[in-house]
This record gives sequence, structure tokens and C-alpha cells, in this order.
Amino acid sequence: MKTTRSGPVIAAIKALIFMTYVYASAQTPGSDASGIIRRANVSMGCDLVGRQASIRVEGVLSASSLSVLMPIKINTQGSDHYRSELDTPKERKTTVINGGRGQIQHGDGQVTALAEHNTSHQHPLHIPCLTNIGLPPDQVDAVFLRTERAGSDFVDVVNLELSGRPKDKQAAERMKTTVWISRSAGYLVKLQYLNASEQDANDTQLVEIEYSDYRVTDGLAVPFHQVTRSGHLTLDLRINSVQLNAPIADFNLR
Repeated sequence: MKTTRSGPVIAAIKALIFMTYVYASAQTPGSDASGIIRRANVSMGCDLVGRQASIRVEGVLSASSLSVLMPIKINTQGSDHYRSELDTPKERKTTVINGGRGQIQHGDGQVTALAEHNTSHQHPLHIPCLTNIGLPPDQVDAVFLRTERAGSDFVDVVNLELSGRPKDKQAAERMKTTVWISRSAGYLVKLQYLNASEQDANDTQLVEIEYSDYRVTDGLAVPFHQVTRSGHLTLDLRINSVQLNAPIADFNLR
């Protein structure tokens, strides 16, 4: 009678498949996108920032197109009320966002309305917990993209798309943000999104923000250094102070 060795061969194949699965799993330990975002919320103290929480930051802003430091004050209430006062060499520019509508109030009293195809869905970006990271799980869809090495750390890259996004692909793309989350600290280290031209919603440009120098203020982790790049323009924000539960600012539109 002829004997067969198929049993050991099959066992070896099964063992190889199992080891391959284990190896692959080990290469993508952060592939649970929702888990990554939940951990980031906990690490950065996002539970401290409710829908009505008021935050005030002060600092200086520099632009690659100017050689001066410009004092800036930013007030927020929740994630849909924003007011910044920027002292430029020519004037004080006050930008106000209120419930999805916005405008720039100039020093001479003139007002420039901002396009709602941007302001209707954008949240403040200088406080990571106010970005789409801090939205309730039922309002955002998280999709894991990849893991990258960042020096001695690893970062998990996740797409965040609004659950109620429009069916129009271009409009939905404008509402998407991509975030890079530090695996060691759980902090946001980079964010990308598309910003549309004020005149043409289909004319978009990639905006990238890098966050560093995190400091914890009353339990909330805030990056005191932020660099924004868009095309040839670079903005460098250095925060000097953060106040939680600050007095409510004037978010009225003119």
C-alpha cells in the first residue's frame, strides 16, 4: 500500500499561512481607525472641550511673505464659533465664524464675506480637539490609511470624512481631513485638507499643518508651535498663552 505525506505538507502550509497572518497583523497594529481616534481624544483631553467650551489663545504669527511678527488673539466657543484678531502692518483684521457663516472685519469698518463652501463645514484648526478628531463617532467616518515612521516614533495616518457629506465627490473631498497621530503620545502631529478658492469652489489647494511643542493646560493638550503650508505661503504660529473657560467673545457678524 502506497503511503502519502500530504498530512504533514498540509500542516506546514497551514502553519505558513498562520505565520503570514500574524506577521501582517504585526505590521499594521494601528489599523483600527476608530480606536486610533478614540485614543487621540483621550490623550489630548478632548472630553474637556464641550460644545459650549470657550477657549482663548494669544501668540504671534509670522508669514513667509512678511518680515514681521504679528500679534494674534483667537477665541472659540465650541467648534462652530471662532474669532481671531490679527494685527498686521496695515490694519487689525478680525475674522469671525458663526455657525458656518464667516467674514473678515477690516480696521476701516469694511466687511468681506467669506465663501460658505469653506466656512460651512470647517472647524478651528489651532486646537486639535476642535478639529474633526473631536467630532462624535456618529458624525465622522474614520478610515485607516497606513503607518509611517517619524524619527524614533511611528504615526498612524487616518482619513476623517463627515458622515453627512454630500454625494457630490468634489464637495465631499473638501470636507475630508487626513490626520497623522503619534503612536507614542496619541497627539495630532499633522493635518491635511483642501481649501477652496473664495471665488470658485472647484479651485482647491492642499493645506498642511504641522503641530509640535505640546503643553497641557488644565488637562487639554495644546500645540504651542504650528506651521501651516499652502502653495508658496508658510504661516508660523507660536502660542504664548491658553485660557480655558475664557469670557465669551463677540461672535456677531456685521
